Amino acid sequence: MKNKRNLILVIMVITIISIIYVKVDKEINLQKEVGKAIISKQEVNAGEENYKDATLKGADPVISGKLIPVTIDKKGKVTYANIKKEWYNYQKKEWANAVILVDNPSLNYKVGSEIKESDIESYFVWIPRFKYKLWNANQKDGNYSIGNITDDANSLTSYRMLFGNTRLIEIEFENNKTNKSNNTTNGEWLTHPAFTLNGKELNGIWVGKFETGYNQGDSGKPIENTTTWTFAKAQVDKVESDKIIVKPNVYSWRNSTVSNFFKSAYNYNRDLDSHMMKNTEWGAVAYLSHSLYGIGKEININNNNQYKTGYSAVIGTDQSSYTGTAGTTSNITLPYNTPTGYLASTTGNITGVYDMSGGTHEYMAAYRPSSTKDESGFTEEELTKYAAYLDKYENATTTSYSKKILGDATGEMGPFYYYFDKDNSKRYHNAWFADMSHFVDSTGPWFDRGGGHTDGVIASQFYFARYTGTTYTYIATRLVVTGI
Repeated sequence: MKNKRNLILVIMVITIISIIYVKVDKEINLQKEVGKAIISKQEVNAGEENYKDATLKGADPVISGKLIPVTIDKKGKVTYANIKKEWYNYQKKEWANAVILVDNPSLNYKVGSEIKESDIESYFVWIPRFKYKLWNANQKDGNYSIGNITDDANSLTSYRMLFGNTRLIEIEFENNKTNKSNNTTNGEWLTHPAFTLNGKELNGIWVGKFETGYNQGDSGKPIENTTTWTFAKAQVDKVESDKIIVKPNVYSWRNSTVSNFFKSAYNYNRDLDSHMMKNTEWGAVAYLSHSLYGIGKEININNNNQYKTGYSAVIGTDQSSYTGTAGTTSNITLPYNTPTGYLASTTGNITGVYDMSGGTHEYMAAYRPSSTKDESGFTEEELTKYAAYLDKYENATTTSYSKKILGDATGEMGPFYYYFDKDNSKRYHNAWFADMSHFVDSTGPWFDRGGGHTDGVIASQFYFARYTGTTYTYIATRLVVTGI
């Protein structure tokens, strides 16, 4: 009997020791490396489930690899989010944010900690998987000439009254286990193509919160009395993935070929399937911005004329024509973490995506093949190798709106009109916000989006134009990761 009790006691001791070992081992395994920084990862199943936004129907953020979930307060303070509690709410237009930290072995952030701006390498915003109701799927190519908008009869106001076609885009979220909607008829639903990538059905994508910047040794941060030399350091035509930053108030990385932009983005973090933004991915962000879950109107222009990220035109500055008012002083432009700055976000608050109107033009991974004017730096072999990460538009011309990819925020923004702007140059404009709408063609085979800081009325999330793919001092790009 005594031996039996001793045996039971020994078994109990062994069991307790085993439980303690498993618990300690589990906690050790929850410490994942982020670069060289040790960041406390949150346990997935610890008595309570992770927060889910019912609105998203299962298309909740995917946190993996180096991504750290965060909340951002109105002044820009970043806090390591508790994923067991509400940290995003798309019904309230509060989109999920995450960051990647710099490589630093001394970092040791835990849930609830404020994360220093200097420790953040890149910001991202979650775009959940959705389908949308088609409304202009059959847009034809067109050239509707209406004269000169400086004429009283054809003023910008009259133009918008006569031809304006803006509407809230109807969005329904869905997860990647839901059967896709593949309709092409107005009034029916289409699963947005941005959520199918390289043969995978995604629950969403993480989009760079700001235009891609270039780390200049000081995280790309502008300083007072910035010299021309420092300003020019953000213009580099190389493949330098380790120089990528996505942050507010830094210089956008400009003056690079599409090929070098693409390869830098592609090699930034292969574990997270990083890549240069595609035209369809831009369209997904633009459509969500103009839905019940986003700002629902034209995004305010970033009119900072030193190409700093996250800025917004002060209300009252003249943006009614091309060119619009641009500058650096606080009476002209203000940063992202101010009430004025929020207007340049896709949500109208600090949780959204910035720089989608103005700032710099942004090259997209989207092109017309077989162009003799292709100066992107890609070889034909590379275009084939990276085909899954490139949107392709066969035989397109300047007004080939019918050759759109549904969801890319080009041809669906029609009808399109051709008229003189106030600078006496004639351009194609869409019927939403009178934005410039030039499709890729044989002379300009690569898409760019958003417009520049001086583009005034012709810039917004629905602007699209074409370039050769070569270097320009005013063209940057944007980063996307999938989290898979």
